[in-house]
Amino acid sequence: MRILLAIVLICLSVPMQAATIAPADSAAFRMFCAYAKRYGLEQMSVQERIPVIARFFLGRPYKSGTLDVPDSEKPVVNLRETDCVTLVENILALARLPKYREQNLSRFVDNLVRIRYRNGKITDYASRLHYSTDWLYEMQQQHLLKDVTQKIGGVEFPHNIGYMSKNFRNYPQLAADTLTLLPKIRAVEAEMNRRTYYYIPKDSIYKTESRIEPGDIVLITTNIPDLDTSHLGIAYERNGKIYLLHASSSARRVVVSTEPLGAYTQTVGNQTGIIVARALPLLGEEWIALPGK
Repeated sequence: MRILLAIVLICLSVPMQAATIAPADSAAFRMFCAYAKRYGLEQMSVQERIPVIARFFLGRPYKSGTLDVPDSEKPVVNLRETDCVTLVENILALARLPKYREQNLSRFVDNLVRIRYRNGKITDYASRLHYSTDWLYEMQQQHLLKDVTQKIGGVEFPHNIGYMSKNFRNYPQLAADTLTLLPKIRAVEAEMNRRTYYYIPKDSIYKTESRIEPGDIVLITTNIPDLDTSHLGIAYERNGKIYLLHASSSARRVVVSTEPLGAYTQTVGNQTGIIVARALPLLGEEWIALPGK
């Protein structure tokens, strides 16, 4: 079944009044639009835009927990502070704007919701895409990203996901609603465990670095029990080598790794490898097929 793109966009859109947008974030968006004009982003492909947009965030302060607001789940916008997840979300949401104008702030919010929530719809805390491999699966279903890991040399990724449900007391929303939210999270984990994922073990990254493109999204896998990944960032090219542009909790800001990607992962003991995703182009067709249709 095929649906008009216009209808899809309406279904995925979120009223601006539902979003939390501080004046400082509106100002940051205006600054970004000027930045986009200066670098000619509208003439670039989405993949080309991503590393240029990523540079805009260099030096931004690191801050975790920005999405966990006390009210009910809603689209939170923060272009001033970021963690590794919200950095990638912001970059991808900006990269998929058709035009860079101040009046497109509402479209940016729509993009954030589509990227951050399952099926692009906010229902509750469990509708947020908490696990990175689940997020990537959803981004493929929405035709925003393509997992290229297996193509560039990845092998099957051993996983047994259950971290959130086993540690639900560490998540205030889950601890407060064990009857509704916790079973939903367990169902998500069970579905993830039925899927097959691929990764590039960190000892093999040096063999595949030449096949990673600037602007690829890099998910870093972990050996932390019951967890899939522990970090993510953007592939960034310097002097012909691929580095990681990311929001670093240790540096407390957005930085580019001091070593190429393969060497960087070797420095962190609980990192086991990478999963690589590539942006799909903006839709040029009038019609698209929704996932599962």
